[in-house]
Amino acid sequence: MMKVSEMNKLTAIGIYLIGLGMTLLTARVDARVPDSIVQQKSAVVTVHVDDKKGRHVFSGSGFVLDKDGTIVTNCRVVAKWFAKAENRIRIEAEGGTQYPFGDLVSPRCENDLVLIKAEAEGLPAVRLNADYSPKQGEKIVVVRNPSGSGAAISEGTVKHILKKGKLIQTSIPVSRQNSGSPLFNMKGEVIGVFVFMKQNNTAVLLKDLMLHLEKYKKRKTLPARVSKNTMKLPVHAKTDTDDYFTLGCSYENSNRYHEAIEAYKQSLQMNPDHMEAYLNLGVIYYKIGKYSDAIEILKQALAVNPYVLPAYNKLGTAYIIRGAYAMAIDTFRKAAEIDPNDPTAHFNLGIAYFLSGDKSAAFEEYVTLKDIDKERADILRDIIIN
Repeated sequence: MMKVSEMNKLTAIGIYLIGLGMTLLTARVDARVPDSIVQQKSAVVTVHVDDKKGRHVFSGSGFVLDKDGTIVTNCRVVAKWFAKAENRIRIEAEGGTQYPFGDLVSPRCENDLVLIKAEAEGLPAVRLNADYSPKQGEKIVVVRNPSGSGAAISEGTVKHILKKGKLIQTSIPVSRQNSGSPLFNMKGEVIGVFVFMKQNNTAVLLKDLMLHLEKYKKRKTLPARVSKNTMKLPVHAKTDTDDYFTLGCSYENSNRYHEAIEAYKQSLQMNPDHMEAYLNLGVIYYKIGKYSDAIEILKQALAVNPYVLPAYNKLGTAYIIRGAYAMAIDTFRKAAEIDPNDPTAHFNLGIAYFLSGDKSAAFEEYVTLKDIDKERADILRDIIIN
């Protein structure tokens, strides 16, 4: 009979051989990927959202569109950033290189994608082909950078062309975290972006995304028309709501909150449906302690679009600060109904219940949260029982 030690050795050898086989298999797959794609791995990034203490909140995929630092990523990154005023975005490239966040480029999220700007220049960028029309059955490659430490490359094919050529369905699975990863053709050109949508394994082609980028590049000329001392729009300049929104962002990034408030108000006067202006204005009021004003603005935002989770979470937090726990509970409940898997909504709802004196309801939120976000659930539990 074979001894236990011999069986352990054989098991170890078997595991080693399996691992070696998987390594060789991976090497063969990578060998089929054109060098022109492999060489662009450094342009694929991970966009992290951290809280004010530097603790990780969320990470999403992305890639650099141009050397000026324009990056495409998924909308959930921005939603998590907006979830708390203190949250911060940082961008991590292959090998751990860090780029600071500069600006939010897109005026809104579309197809689960948004454009942001890194505060850096001369970045490695992908090669783009926005006019490329893929064919059914064509080979494609997706490059992902899930942790920032190294890129993962997957091959697949185009299965279906959807929505008059604006979307394609592929054979490569897409997760929420991988939404924002670049899709290459076999010529080494990025032709689309992977997105997490109702249609499985979907990618959005570049044409609509590049229109957003072109609009942003046109708006970049705004600072040249703005006095460096006052940063006010010239009286005779032809302006629109996006000009004032961009100006508000500039003021906000410079911590000039009162000027930012006026710019966002002007943007909303020109376009009462500008959701980002509502959210940014609400955040500024929150930052400077004008909670009543923050509440009013965020309520207006939700009247425009009642499905914006960050607005509910910020509004509920403002209610908590004002001691209006019943209003906070109602607000966070609505957020949890919109997205039952949103950990921020359940955590905040648990806090609101606890502060209102309803520990039993708070503990129910802990039970729900531990299946969604165990780390936050443990924090909520500690608050409840201590």
